[in-house]
Amino acid sequence: ELNDRYTMSRQINQPINQVRLTNVATVRMNKGGKRFEIACYRNKVVNYRQGIETDLSEVLQTERVFTNVSKGEFTKSKDLKKVFGTTDEEEIIKLILTKGDLQVSDLERYQQYENMNREIATWISEHGVHPVTQRPYTIPQIRQAMKKAEYTIHPTRPMKKQYLDCFKKVQENSDIDIVRAKMKLQLLYPQSEDAAVNDAFGKSAINPVTNEELRDTESRIAILLVDPSLYRTLENLAKQVNGRLEILKQVVMREGDTNLEEEMRQNQQIQAPLETQTSVAATTQELESQLKIQENDLSERNASLTNDARENMPDDNNADVDNVPTTNLRKNQKKAQKKSKKAKRREKEEAEERKARAQAEETRRSERAALQRNTIENDVRAKDTDISEGKSCNTCGGLFANMTLYRAHFRSDWHRYNMKLKLQGVSPISEKEFLLCDSDLFF
Repeated sequence: ELNDRYTMSRQINQPINQVRLTNVATVRMNKGGKRFEIACYRNKVVNYRQGIETDLSEVLQTERVFTNVSKGEFTKSKDLKKVFGTTDEEEIIKLILTKGDLQVSDLERYQQYENMNREIATWISEHGVHPVTQRPYTIPQIRQAMKKAEYTIHPTRPMKKQYLDCFKKVQENSDIDIVRAKMKLQLLYPQSEDAAVNDAFGKSAINPVTNEELRDTESRIAILLVDPSLYRTLENLAKQVNGRLEILKQVVMREGDTNLEEEMRQNQQIQAPLETQTSVAATTQELESQLKIQENDLSERNASLTNDARENMPDDNNADVDNVPTTNLRKNQKKAQKKSKKAKRREKEEAEERKARAQAEETRRSERAALQRNTIENDVRAKDTDISEGKSCNTCGGLFANMTLYRAHFRSDWHRYNMKLKLQGVSPISEKEFLLCDSDLFF
């Protein structure tokens, strides 16, 4: 019995003030050479710091201050008095919540990074468009561009600053063409300030969509499509001229379904100037290289002519270069001029040939584009004719006007009966014959 009592006493000999807390968010503060911790619910600390949550009971798991949350060790009152000057734990907890360091696990940190990455990509997708089509990019495309641009997300920097920095990085270091979507604004100002407003528009390179005078008033109204970076400038202008600036639409972009032919035409319009620029750049490079080669040839010829002239000079040491006969030099210069004229003529002919080749290539490209359009139109017409001609059942032989009737036929009793006849090796019957028969005999 004594041994049993001894073992039982050893089993219950545990610290009664030990509080084991799991799955908590710990906020820690090091002050006065000591560590102070509080146990909070996950995601509530951020809400408290943002002012969303004000009730401490919704934030804290236990309204006590710990030296070590994982071990359940409370802080002594004399340490609180020594470091904070008070023993009121509620005030100390508020201070730790505001200024303490939130201990975050690797999984939570990765989740926070993913949420911020998705939020930035969503903002760019909602505020960025293609410069020509004015259509937005999808969020996966933006995230791929962010990955290629190697933008690093900072967990504590303001999100708006990160939006703008990431947008610039994607513009500079990714393969997609993206610009900020324009804002649609309305500026109402007095008629007497028309000159000042037009001067400000000219300085900022703003072209109003409409600029009309209001009836029965001495005011004008201008509708503007501008970059969001010019909003502050226009707001200051409205204050200077005693006007009013209103936002009609925050983001202007094209939405809805698209037409294939229209998209192809726009792509051709985009690619045509790019191809002409590349062809012009290639021809200019070829011309520059040929001119350099010709200049080198001419310099070599002149050098050879001067050497020949020096070789024809008399051997007398006192003879001067000016005493050399000039007839040979003039003949050589005439020959060089004739050769240079031939080179220029050859260069001109080669330029004309390149021009002709470029024109032929452009005509071939236009013919190819026209052929593609014709094939697309023919395919569309063929689909329309197929739909207009209707569909027929290979088993029953019936003809149906549209796809709805065609699909409904396969669920009909007539089709099922013909399928049974087909499996038995018997020829199918028509719909009229099937209607004359008693269906109970068949099924």
